[in-house]
Amino acid sequence: MLVYVPLLLYFLLEFVRRDAIKEERNNRGSSILIGVSFFLMIVIPPRIHVFQKSGNTETFFFYSGIIASFLGIWIRYSAMKTLGRFYSRNVSIQGEHQLIREGWYRLIRHPGYLGTFITFLGYGCATKSWLSIPVIIILFFMAYAYRIHIEEKVLVSRFGQDYIDYQKRTWRMIPYVY
Repeated sequence: MLVYVPLLLYFLLEFVRRDAIKEERNNRGSSILIGVSFFLMIVIPPRIHVFQKSGNTETFFFYSGIIASFLGIWIRYSAMKTLGRFYSRNVSIQGEHQLIREGWYRLIRHPGYLGTFITFLGYGCATKSWLSIPVIIILFFMAYAYRIHIEEKVLVSRFGQDYIDYQKRTWRMIPYVY
């Protein structure tokens, strides 16, 4: 049961949001894709484990995964806190929206997504299923590459050259990789 505690905390974080002001949503189906991806990333790892042999590395995988999941939650929470009222589960622009470049946003344009990625990778490890790791990576990037594409178009349309310059100085989600 401990394996599900980080996921519960992850989803409870969604209730820690300040009220948006004049939020214009532009999700374009990405929320549905992310929801399906979440469902599969939660359901598949324990089922893959059933088909694996037990080994001495199970305890290491379990505790490493739990620690990674909590690290991911902390990254996501700190990104949400930095954004303040501009944080949203939706791709949206709010009234008086500002481009935030502090905290994680100095280096990464989507640190909340990085936190989500680490949380679910940790969950895959905690289920003691190393085969679930590539499955989680594929599902995550199928959903979030599309979401990031949409989000960055919206941000460029709102902030123009300022956001384009910001894109040139930062990584999307994972420094030196993506």
